Amino acid sequence: MIRIQKKVIKLQLPLFFLLSYLLSWWPLALVRGLLAQGVAISALIVVLFTSGKEDLRDFWNRLMNFRAGWLYLAAPTIIIGFILFNVISNLLAGGRFVGFPQVPLIGIAIELLIFGGLWEEPGWSGYALPNLQKRYAKSKYGILIATIILGVFRGIWHLPLLFVGAIPWYDAIWFTPFVFQPFITWLYNKSGGSVPVVMFFHYLSNLLFAFIPSLTGADKPLYTIIYMTLGGLATLILVWKTQFKLGWQDASSSGVEN
Repeated sequence: MIRIQKKVIKLQLPLFFLLSYLLSWWPLALVRGLLAQGVAISALIVVLFTSGKEDLRDFWNRLMNFRAGWLYLAAPTIIIGFILFNVISNLLAGGRFVGFPQVPLIGIAIELLIFGGLWEEPGWSGYALPNLQKRYAKSKYGILIATIILGVFRGIWHLPLLFVGAIPWYDAIWFTPFVFQPFITWLYNKSGGSVPVVMFFHYLSNLLFAFIPSLTGADKPLYTIIYMTLGGLATLILVWKTQFKLGWQDASSSGVEN
């Protein structure tokens, strides 16, 4: 039993990613969507089986750390920037404004609050990110490496949505791993390890993108190139301004800034 537990502890991150996929992908057989809570449940299972009381307490503290201050205002600003990338890319590719989506605001807001991507973050940001940062922190570019690794696994998690046509290919393969994740890492580290501020960021991302202006007639390949380029530039600026640290300033077990 002890030998099995040691192997589980050694392989806890691969186990977490595998469980996240298994527990999140099964609804595809019923609906064109994923169970975001599957990521959080996977983290809880792995933590319970591999961690001592101190690690459990640290995990809980990250989930309950609401002290993010001004970063709650930075989150919507970043999302609005992403939306502007989308609109500008459409316009530069020849798109025309045709109005705003006619969708029920309150209904969408409630649906996303219950089933939205914010429930991924207790797993990605509350468990995987601090563990990866702790593992690679001693390397010069360790925080960036940890971010890219997590971004890739997060992107893989979204692949079923690509296959059923729910999201465009560049969201799963480019935007999620190499734009969205670096900004999440920065928010998490800058806030001192606050999962709630990251959940707020993810929730706003889903909510605001549901109401972006409708544009038509854009050259799709050109739009994709412009959109990916703008997102990539935003990431490069963030990485350069933070000197590849993305807000990390302390090599403690929580993987956060003092």
